[in-house]
Amino acid sequence: MGIEKSEGLYAGLSLVPSAEIESAVMNPEKFKQLYGLAYNALLSDAVLDSTGTTGPTKSGFQQALDIEKVKTPSDMRDLYSNLAAALSAVKATRTVYSSPPEKVYLTGNKWHPDVASLKIKAMGMKDYNSSDLILRYGNLYVGISLKKKPDPLKNNPTLINNALSTFLKGNQPLIDGLQNHRVKYFASVIQEACMSGGPLYGFATAETDGKSILELDPTNLNDALLLWNVKVPRKKNNKIESEFLINLKSQSELADGGGVLKKGNGSNKQNAFRDFVNKKLYNPNQVLNPLWQGYLDIMNKPDIKETLAKSLLDKVLKLSLFDELDMSNWTGRDFAFHLVTGVGQVSTSLIPSVSEGKIQSLNSIMITVLKLSSQPTNLIVNKDRTFEGDGSRAKVIFTLFKGKTPILDVELRYKGDFKAYPQFFATMTPEFQKMVTGTAREFNV
Repeated sequence: MGIEKSEGLYAGLSLVPSAEIESAVMNPEKFKQLYGLAYNALLSDAVLDSTGTTGPTKSGFQQALDIEKVKTPSDMRDLYSNLAAALSAVKATRTVYSSPPEKVYLTGNKWHPDVASLKIKAMGMKDYNSSDLILRYGNLYVGISLKKKPDPLKNNPTLINNALSTFLKGNQPLIDGLQNHRVKYFASVIQEACMSGGPLYGFATAETDGKSILELDPTNLNDALLLWNVKVPRKKNNKIESEFLINLKSQSELADGGGVLKKGNGSNKQNAFRDFVNKKLYNPNQVLNPLWQGYLDIMNKPDIKETLAKSLLDKVLKLSLFDELDMSNWTGRDFAFHLVTGVGQVSTSLIPSVSEGKIQSLNSIMITVLKLSSQPTNLIVNKDRTFEGDGSRAKVIFTLFKGKTPILDVELRYKGDFKAYPQFFATMTPEFQKMVTGTAREFNV
């Protein structure tokens, strides 16, 4: 499990009295002293991980947050910036829960027996309950999904990071449409790379199912599948292994002889083919790349988009969390869930800048989505972010709308494996966050 320092500091700060919290916001000296208070509270018996008061998760935080082991100014600034973000998040939490909790549970890979039944698999996700910590107030257990950003002007932090395939299960028309589209697209990229001047020039002399690469038709699904599934012998760590051609970095990786395809006359420059494929995924001249455009066209089909929107909202915003939880073992106890964002950082001289954080309950999110549920769904390209700079990034960012209300900003991009579906990152839009805040005030949730 990776250590997110702000989570450990939030756990400790949650146990610090409000007076100490407030006095540290504008006072640099008290802010520095607050670090020690948070660290000691984290190590106290009030903070539990899977095995109790000591365990791997708590030990990991102890090591990562030990200020005595800091060796560089940048590492020191990182610790205090995480403290500033955690401070902002705790202040936001105190607007709903005014006093420190009795206990704080660190979730990690395994959860403490007190809260283990709250760790659930649902919606194709291993950790559908995305609580980074759980605060206990008597019989009330409060799940906190903690995010951070350095200042209010930065984009909202990502709520989810999954492969696009996570959102496709059970939607066969969408699966078939996206699969066929990407196979044909990458087949055309392979064929272009094998043409004169391409990084794989000369591969076209090799035959695939009785045809050379240049004789195949990437717009024909059967031909496209031949190119999509071609494997070549690759040298790696003095061993020869089979690799899909689309994931080859350059001809320099190829083992001599053997395989369906042979070395040609293309570039042996390291990453020549990988760079070629990446550039094909750019969006130059304010025009969306054909792969991304095809994805959006398919996802916007009338018989697909509403189902997809429900899947996105359920998975990203945890709308079905309460329904999925088995509360049979929770007689006499309650569970609440909040998204909490801390906003803060420190300067190079460690002067804190702590901005107002946000806390949003799952109840208020659910009610807000319900208000919008009858509105039509549309997925629209976010042109400002997709085409920022010269468009030289292999990604697309689109916004999920219900009616005229933007709810989620969604980014799709590849992370090195072109045989896999692109990674999926989602954030709540500022407009939707404002609506959720209004709902919370209206319904007191």
